[in-house]
Parts: sequence; C-alpha cells; structure tokens
Amino acid sequence: MSTIRKLRRASKTAKHRVEPLRHKQPPSAIKMSEVLMDFAEPLLDTLDDDEHFEGVIALAALCWNCSFLPPKKQRAQFNTILDKLGKSETLTRLEIEDCTRMLLERKKALFADDKRMVVDYKVVEEEEGRRLLVMSIPAKA
Repeated sequence: MSTIRKLRRASKTAKHRVEPLRHKQPPSAIKMSEVLMDFAEPLLDTLDDDEHFEGVIALAALCWNCSFLPPKKQRAQFNTILDKLGKSETLTRLEIEDCTRMLLERKKALFADDKRMVVDYKVVEEEEGRRLLVMSIPAKA
C-alpha cells in the first residue's frame, strides 16, 4: 500500500485530510527568462552596446519584484537602492527613476497577471549569443 493511501486511510479516522500537493496557481506557459526580456525590451532597445546588458536586466528584475510591494514600500526600496548606487557615469538618478517608473507602469499594464517573482538570474555568453537563465517562484498573494 502506498504512503499516500495509508495517510488517506489514517486521515479518515483523524480530523485531517490528505490531498496531493498542487500549485495554488498554475505555472505560466511562458519561460520567465522570455518574460523578463520582453519586460526589459524598451531599455534593451536603447542600448548602443552590450556592455550594460546585465545592468538593464538587474534593474528589470528589481522593478519586477518591487511591483509586488505597496507603493510606499516601492519608493522606499528604490530610494535605498539609488543611494547605494551613488552617482553613475551612464545614468543619472533622474534617468534611473524614470526607467523604474516606466517599468512599474509596464508591469501593471502588460504583465499584471504574471505573479512570479525573480529569485535569481544569470546571463550566459554562448557562441550563438547571450542567453538569460531565470529562476522564479510564485509571489505570495
């Protein structure tokens, strides 16, 4: 007799029910790496070279995850990060704020139904080009 069957049988006498483990929300059919690339597309299109690709992906992942926070906590999180970044040669604080605002609006408008959070990502250089690997988990409701 399988373990699940034994647990179900035991649960009939107890006050507990044993159900198979299932995701509360079905995983998206689209890979998170593809979603993140689509999400970051407006910023990726502005890159003149590939030097800042990873920085754009990092900002996109940060904005994606911050979109699950309430607006006040979003602002506090971004202010903390901007203070840690300091002055950048490529982007000013105002430009970064504009980018984050645009990405948050983009998340609400185009990706509101995707409730996955980015846990980790890695950019891999291959012969065919660059490949983005993303690990995600369902966001807490």
